[in-house]
Amino acid sequence: MGEKMAKGSMLIEFIRIIRSFKDLDWNKYLKPEDWDIINSIVLPSKWYPFEFYYRCSFATYKLLAQGKLENAHAYGQAMAKNLVQNTYKSMVQNKDSNQALSQFVSIYGGLFNFGVLKLEKVDSKKVKIHLNYIGDKEGVSAYCFQLKGMLETLIEASGGKGGKVNISAKQWEGAPATTFDVTWE
Repeated sequence: MGEKMAKGSMLIEFIRIIRSFKDLDWNKYLKPEDWDIINSIVLPSKWYPFEFYYRCSFATYKLLAQGKLENAHAYGQAMAKNLVQNTYKSMVQNKDSNQALSQFVSIYGGLFNFGVLKLEKVDSKKVKIHLNYIGDKEGVSAYCFQLKGMLETLIEASGGKGGKVNISAKQWEGAPATTFDVTWE
């Protein structure tokens, strides 16, 4: 496989944030060549280097979320709420959490050119979602807490009650993948 890539749709919000908060020291986390992309038109369907995506998301976590996992979690909740109310309304319209999570994993998989999320159905109200792409890089825990917030919001929006997301295996602690145990009533 060639270079790992992410779709522009994954970058647009980060680019908007970086452009809006000009007073922050983004150069602490971004490379000089990143500014060529940031200052250009970012197309949702175009592929961009994953490393660029990672640097933008990590810079946002460090500078805006102040390096706090609870802020990354809250951002994930807000991000998912926006997605299911605007872009992917159909994902939750049937009020079926299994279907919504399956669609989320499928859609998410199309945003990267390499395996990202895998869904393992355990029973009718429990799944495991495996995340494998960031490795041991600093910030993987923040990304996982953001994803945890997204999954919790998706369960609620799709009719699941008492949804819980537990991170049972952590890539940043040496596990081969991060595993989210997702349950609801």
